[in-house]
Amino acid sequence: MDALQLEKVYELFSAGIGAHSDMSLKFVSTEENRVVLEMPFQEKHATAHENGSLHPGALAAALDSACGFVVLQSLAVPQAIATINLRIDHIHPAPVGTDVRIQAECYQQTNEFAYVSAFASSLDGKTMLCNAQGIFKIGSPGPALDRSLLYRRGD
Repeated sequence: MDALQLEKVYELFSAGIGAHSDMSLKFVSTEENRVVLEMPFQEKHATAHENGSLHPGALAAALDSACGFVVLQSLAVPQAIATINLRIDHIHPAPVGTDVRIQAECYQQTNEFAYVSAFASSLDGKTMLCNAQGIFKIGSPGPALDRSLLYRRGD
């Protein structure tokens, strides 16, 4: 997938998934089968506890989005995907009021499944927040992806 197609996939992904846009995830970089996103701290995603750190559920949703995006990026032809399993090990709460960096990798793919790993950390990389392992179904039932949207220029 070339850079323009990848940008279009990210735009479609961001617009089509409510949780993704609600979290204001920002695309940072990509390499072959890897993606880096950042999630800015937002008060609405903080825990109700006194410390006000990022809620683990918001972090889980962001990890799922990053893993889904890296799967889409790794596909030769964009198609619908679905999370089958996403196991998250929470290691450390997010520091209060700080942004989070999420790195995801699609390390194996078959005709039907994609296998991913990911981790979230503080932006400086000094605090590991959690890691994740997941499986995504490729070609899952769902809305058809209009592939022609990937080839429009000048939107």
